[in-house]
Amino acid sequence: MPPPKPSSIRTSSSRNTLLLYVAAITIRLIIFNLPAISDTLLQRVELSTPVTSFKRLTEGVFLYQSHVPPYDGGVFHQAPLLLVIFSFLFYLPNAAIFLLYSVLDIIIAHTLQKITTMKQQRAQDSPKLAVENKISLILPTTVAALYLFNPLTILSCISRSTIIFTNLSVIMALFWALLGHFGFSMMWIALGAYLSVYPAMLVAPLILMLPERTKSMAIATFTGSLLVLLGLSRLATGSWGFLNATYGVILFLPDLTPNVGMFWYFFIEIFDQFRSFFLMVFQFHTFIFVAPLCIRFRHHPVFVLTILCGIVAVFKSYPSVGDVTLYLALVPVHDELFKYCRYGFLVANLFLYSSVLAPIFWHLWIYAGSGNANFYYAITLVYNLGQVLLLIDLVFSMLRREFDVAHPEAIGKQVIHK
Repeated sequence: MPPPKPSSIRTSSSRNTLLLYVAAITIRLIIFNLPAISDTLLQRVELSTPVTSFKRLTEGVFLYQSHVPPYDGGVFHQAPLLLVIFSFLFYLPNAAIFLLYSVLDIIIAHTLQKITTMKQQRAQDSPKLAVENKISLILPTTVAALYLFNPLTILSCISRSTIIFTNLSVIMALFWALLGHFGFSMMWIALGAYLSVYPAMLVAPLILMLPERTKSMAIATFTGSLLVLLGLSRLATGSWGFLNATYGVILFLPDLTPNVGMFWYFFIEIFDQFRSFFLMVFQFHTFIFVAPLCIRFRHHPVFVLTILCGIVAVFKSYPSVGDVTLYLALVPVHDELFKYCRYGFLVANLFLYSSVLAPIFWHLWIYAGSGNANFYYAITLVYNLGQVLLLIDLVFSMLRREFDVAHPEAIGKQVIHK
């Protein structure tokens, strides 16, 4: 029997991908049209934060359309250009917004497919283990499926959190950086930094992917793009007051609404005279990993970006489940590391354990009155412990693989550093 032709393989792959996307959109649209579920998810603190909440965005748009300064009330903390965009979108039926969020997830998944393909092509020219030549690579379609059908991705999409726009910006910036187009890459990451501040740290690994001659121009493009976005925001709102109401809230944490992060409970309990010091330490801690990671793994910039996205998901001031979906989507791209991972079972159980108990503990605290904030904060610590263990495991796996590539005779042996 003759082997299948490459054209028939490509056609079959395209058909499978299309079916995958149709299934993903269908699932999302069905859940969107179940008000009992979608309206509940809209208000979940695990999914929506003060800086990404769709409900707060709705209030901000109403104030904006009523010619009332949306940032004066201390409720709305999102970027001004979102106000402008959703001012038009809210004239459309709700189905249009449901479809928009679903399509954005499809775009992210499709871009992840392209990123996986490009990363695998680049890896062909890099040193690798002999055993890796006999192991088939993870399919790009599988990476897209893992993102689209991840329950956390679906929940984040249904909650209509605006974190999806930040995630899209980061993924698109990575895609264009791998293609070598510094202009598009820097414009996309500038949009991410404009929306959420923390993606600014990803400029460093993105620049590592670019040709040497374009790196200085890339920094200038990023700065210029960010200034243009801020200028457009000034025109949209009529003042610079949005700076403190958006970026000031992210950096100085005036809103202590509970979330899945570690900031809110700590700063509720801390004495006011120590608040500024610990706030500086917490924020600095998020950014301090950029330089050592970029230096140590300068030949693996996609890996650096993945780890930094994970660090942001753990240590940013207002994290949500949507932040986790971003770096979990990038983890399968590094399938060569899976054989070195040690804590997969433990990490999976920590995620499952916290996902089940977080809503229960929230209900006990807020509705039943039989618990307190310690209940909920404890389970968020378990959740973040799972993330930290995953990041540690990935870094160990990359280091061990690099060592095995350089020292094939040590494969399978314990390495003791003296």
